[in-house]
Amino acid sequence: MEELFDIAAAKAKIQENFDNEGDFSFMKPEELALVIGRLVDVDHAYMVEIGDDTYDEDVIYDRLIAAANETAPQYKTYLMRLVEDYMDFMEQFLVDEGLLEWE
Repeated sequence: MEELFDIAAAKAKIQENFDNEGDFSFMKPEELALVIGRLVDVDHAYMVEIGDDTYDEDVIYDRLIAAANETAPQYKTYLMRLVEDYMDFMEQFLVDEGLLEWE
């Protein structure tokens, strides 16, 4: 699979953002890292899938929620907020890397 951005760097930066935010400190660090890793992987796969087509936030949101629920079903109550925060953090990562273009 083509790597559109540094996946390891994205996971590390998003993990750092969640750690700094502190809203999910009730999760074990390894559980949060596992969810973040899965979300980045799903997001990256979607970006590869769509190529130059428009990134549909509704489509990816549904995929991310499904992936989060598969990865950490014990936190189902909190996963909508986690995915929303993830999407904000990923957007900021892509902007910081100069990889996001606004139409």
